[in-house]
Amino acid sequence: MKDLIYWLWFMRLKKISLKQKNMLIEQFLSPCVIYSLSPETLLMTKIIDEKTVNYFFQSRSLVQATQDLSYLEKNKITLLLRHDPQFPESLLNLYTPPLALYAKGDLSLLQAPLAIAIIGSRNPTVAGEKHAKLFSQSLSSVGITIVSGLADGIDGKSHWGSINELGSTIGVLGTGIDICYPRVNQKIFDLMAQKGLLLSEFNLGDKPLPYHFPQRNRLISGLSQGVLVIEARKKSGSLITVNHALEQGKNVYVIPGDIGTCNWAGGNQLLKEGAKLVTDPRDILEDYVLFDQWTDHTEAKTDVYNKQTELKLTNPNERLLFDLIKKGYRTIDELVAGSGLPINQVNSLLTMMEIAEIIQIKYGNILLI
Repeated sequence: MKDLIYWLWFMRLKKISLKQKNMLIEQFLSPCVIYSLSPETLLMTKIIDEKTVNYFFQSRSLVQATQDLSYLEKNKITLLLRHDPQFPESLLNLYTPPLALYAKGDLSLLQAPLAIAIIGSRNPTVAGEKHAKLFSQSLSSVGITIVSGLADGIDGKSHWGSINELGSTIGVLGTGIDICYPRVNQKIFDLMAQKGLLLSEFNLGDKPLPYHFPQRNRLISGLSQGVLVIEARKKSGSLITVNHALEQGKNVYVIPGDIGTCNWAGGNQLLKEGAKLVTDPRDILEDYVLFDQWTDHTEAKTDVYNKQTELKLTNPNERLLFDLIKKGYRTIDELVAGSGLPINQVNSLLTMMEIAEIIQIKYGNILLI
């Protein structure tokens, strides 16, 4: 308990960088020891300058740390220290490892035998959302832990896909663990605190500052054996995560996308540079496990899904439109031409199919859900 107070105090020293803090810990082993150092000893380390030493002594108070500890206890949040057996060894090997991790949820997920990160656009297309849900559900169904950043878009869809399967998902935050960002993810944030795991290296109350997210991304790749990119622009946070993954020797997977849109340009560029192209979850699984059993499992699930969809298609004309959409017909004009039905009837049928959650219409394109 006493040790935690000093860690919480040490982590809140804003004018001492993470690199400097790591160097101080390597030299003195404990924040409790660092707290008691004299100005002369600190200056002799040459880790921080005289101005920072003055700041250090002005900040030598445990009041905020005591309040933080009380909050952690009341809200069932764990502060995982680097010498804790549950602290992920892979993160200790990072160039700049986190000092400690705030954690809420199922800590056993940190010891998962296989974790795959899924990352991508905050403003994905319908196709990108569909891929995120499919891949996260399929991988989670065989016990793989899905890691992502709890951002809007691909991240959120990936967490939802996993929660809807076995719940094996880890969200790495770019804020304090007491803050849900963006607010639109509050429901999945709360659910993951119960069925998955939330992690942050940032202090309680830390806001979503721009530099937090590139820093957060190294933990996403560090916790995973591989990183799957779904729909990323050429200049995006997803590519920062990929760079961390490559530096860490992790596998990089990419779902190819439309070469005519900027949303997929980053992923397509990664494919040109040697990332593994994937179109099916088995393309990822083959790098780690034998998946005969998984094939049987997913084929059975597909059969159930197809049967459920067929039950929703009570009207023969709905089935006709469904078959045309499966063949690639994407607009109302194409469906009118292909089906021979009047446009008002096609519109009415599509509305009923959308209500039944068989299709989704976005920007004039009709897609199967």
